[in-house]
Amino acid sequence: MTSNSVPTLRGHPLWGSLMDFNRDSLSLIESAARCGDLVRIRFGPMQGYFVNHPDAVCKVLAARSKSFRKPAVVKRALSDILGENIFTSNGAAWKRSRQALQPAFHLRHVERYTQVMIESIEREMRDWRAGQVVDLEAAMIRVTMNIIVKTMFDADLGSHADELTGVFTRLFHLAYKRMAFYALLPNWLPTRANREVKRLAAELRALLRSYIAEWRAGRAGEAALLNLALAPADGRPSMSDEQLINEAITIIGAGYETTAYTLVFTWLALMQNPPVADRVYAEVAESIGTRALTLADLPKLNYAERVVKEALRLYPSAWGLSRSTLEPVDIAGATLPRNSMVLVSPWTLGRDARWFPDPLRFDPDRHMPALAASIPHYAYIPFGGGGRTCLGIRFALMEAVIVIASIAQRFRLTPTPESATGPKSVAFTLRPNGPLRVNLWPLSDHAGASPEADPRPAASAINTSVLSLCPVHRVR
Repeated sequence: MTSNSVPTLRGHPLWGSLMDFNRDSLSLIESAARCGDLVRIRFGPMQGYFVNHPDAVCKVLAARSKSFRKPAVVKRALSDILGENIFTSNGAAWKRSRQALQPAFHLRHVERYTQVMIESIEREMRDWRAGQVVDLEAAMIRVTMNIIVKTMFDADLGSHADELTGVFTRLFHLAYKRMAFYALLPNWLPTRANREVKRLAAELRALLRSYIAEWRAGRAGEAALLNLALAPADGRPSMSDEQLINEAITIIGAGYETTAYTLVFTWLALMQNPPVADRVYAEVAESIGTRALTLADLPKLNYAERVVKEALRLYPSAWGLSRSTLEPVDIAGATLPRNSMVLVSPWTLGRDARWFPDPLRFDPDRHMPALAASIPHYAYIPFGGGGRTCLGIRFALMEAVIVIASIAQRFRLTPTPESATGPKSVAFTLRPNGPLRVNLWPLSDHAGASPEADPRPAASAINTSVLSLCPVHRVR
């Protein structure tokens, strides 16, 4: 099959599906998933292909990964924010970054951060009281930002966490707007948006430069991530300060935002599925009770970890992964031309009934070892796959379980009437489709212990395996 015979989403004669994608990315990729496992999508001047079968995804991310690179549009959109680093680079430059940073995320090091994670959520809950309403989204963002900065630099943000997350949020929003229109305007052009990016990036880099100066001066603790990954060898720094800043922006940006929204959607799922929540509360009560959580308790929280994994299946923080072909590549029976954009979506893969029966049912037991072994490896990729698999998998899972267990020791959560019911795609990550404000109930309060399930739907169902459901495709 040639690339021209691949099913193609109908779009505007000039910009194809670009506007639809920018307006509602999730709906667009769900439409593509209904059309088949390989679907052509035009994004303005760019020829794109949506890949939605685990075998084909494996080729893109792993088996033929040397035939792909991060798309040039990503680099153009982020170059004056991130510079050259593990997220934007390809080839030898990417390999150097990966090899330098990977040791710090080994499990034996990640376990050192347990106390930081516990202290951060305890600090956030210090003023929580039963009967209060809490902005859970804002709280989870503060917690995860404090954790990643403390573990990286041994620095305390304290009350400045909201300020720093505001800078990151705005920068990534502006970067995504650039990508939405394929970064057609050069970053040096003095538009209002480009001037704002320049100002915010300078503020962020100045802050990180001060943290790195403290680290260089030996004032960071031995367990700081930078000490574990980038300690000077033979007296020579392994990276320049500017390269460290480039890497730190990505690690912090990804480290706080994706975990924060994993926690947000995990709690959303628990509130919509009271029997699952009851099992979490029972496990926490039996394993920990009211005493302080410790590292030794984490192996006992197996169900809580499965809950997080199931939330990541239905609500993957990074809902889309993109690559560009370096050469013609055979995928799903067709040859994709050189310089083709390829889009893979953990969102549609995780909601495909072929791999996950009754896919919209929130069932943490799917991730029990015996059942998980039957799931095709590249059908469940909330952390990506292949060589670019997220370095912080264990870090993120440990952090999420600690935060959930710490809250579950003290409070039952129920949504307020105006609270979010599901996700929407915003910039690079999923966000709730409204504010996530929750009521805090005491654990002893029977009324709060077994709340009714939220009757509002969490998401629309999709079936990604029936071609006849494709509403907007043509073959040419």
